Amino acid sequence: MCCTGQWRRVRCSSKKPHAVPRVEGDPELVKKAIALLKQAQRPIVLTGTGVFWSGAMQELKEFVELSGIPFYTTPQGRGVIPEDHPLSFLGARNQAWKEADVVLIVGTRLNFIIGFGLPPRFAEEVKIVQVDISDEEIGRNRPVDIGIVGDAKMVLRQLINEGRAAFRGRKELPWVETLRGYDKRSQEKSTALLNSDAMPIHPLRLCKEVRDFMNRDAIIVVDGHEILNFARQSVPTHVPGHRVNAGPNGCMGVAVPFGLGAKVAKPNTQVIVLSGDGSFGMNGMEIDTLVRHNIPAIIVISNNGGWAGVGGMQAGRDLGFGRYDKMAEVFGAYAEYVERPQDIRPALERAAASGKPAVINVITDPHARSSTVSFANYRAI
Repeated sequence: MCCTGQWRRVRCSSKKPHAVPRVEGDPELVKKAIALLKQAQRPIVLTGTGVFWSGAMQELKEFVELSGIPFYTTPQGRGVIPEDHPLSFLGARNQAWKEADVVLIVGTRLNFIIGFGLPPRFAEEVKIVQVDISDEEIGRNRPVDIGIVGDAKMVLRQLINEGRAAFRGRKELPWVETLRGYDKRSQEKSTALLNSDAMPIHPLRLCKEVRDFMNRDAIIVVDGHEILNFARQSVPTHVPGHRVNAGPNGCMGVAVPFGLGAKVAKPNTQVIVLSGDGSFGMNGMEIDTLVRHNIPAIIVISNNGGWAGVGGMQAGRDLGFGRYDKMAEVFGAYAEYVERPQDIRPALERAAASGKPAVINVITDPHARSSTVSFANYRAI
């Protein structure tokens, strides 16, 4: 079934009238890529949404496990391999990127999301192998050492076939243990905040409660500034396509509409929207649409009373601790106002049990600041 412009359901054919060609990479360049990756001491694999759109999740996992190379993804590309995989070290992301000597980049642009592949995000002498379906993206913003034009699924399969002999019997690289240590120390450093009983609530404690409540296959939609960055550090994704944010557009206000769309697309999947209060204010009125059409997404607001944390911006920062829960109640949604950390999980449970669209308005610490790339480091493509 599909819909016309007038929202009248009509029967449509799911058959495509054409085949979509898949492009393999240059075999000689594939051989060179494997040779470079084999001799690397500190390699990583970095992937984007191109892996998802190509349906190359299994090939990526197979290549990572064959080669023993740790992997990272762009924010929207998360979940292509479950993030509790033994070669996933989320807490070591910054160190891994800075210290890598060879990076295999598959299906993502060399844009600001990954620091353009340039210092200080990556080492000056790093070697880069880039795989992309578009030849125009190869080497954009920085030169690459090997550029392979091709479909992610096809090229990863070529890399697997070429790499079987090269990586056969390979022992774990010392680099993996190094990243494991970085990751462990990062987790230990954040443990106190993840379990903090302080009031106002630290955003990492909110993230922990959401993480522990989420189904493994939940769709998580994240929007804002502080909460977006805190969630990146603490809330994993295990299913392809189940991590949604504004991506390289970088715009705010997308969480509620994106959550609405996700729940319509996958009505039997848990959908959680985790939004800052400022970003919620941009399109929060879509709670009306959620209620009218009975779309039971759960919206969790990290309400720190302003745009970013205190000190993040000066003019116009303060918004006040708005009662967005009261607004949601007026439209008929389930809503709660939460000030104590121990009340977050029960509120989430009650929201889910209500069977309604829900807004959980959580008061968080306005002085909690996340770390991210300074906008001064961004530049035009």
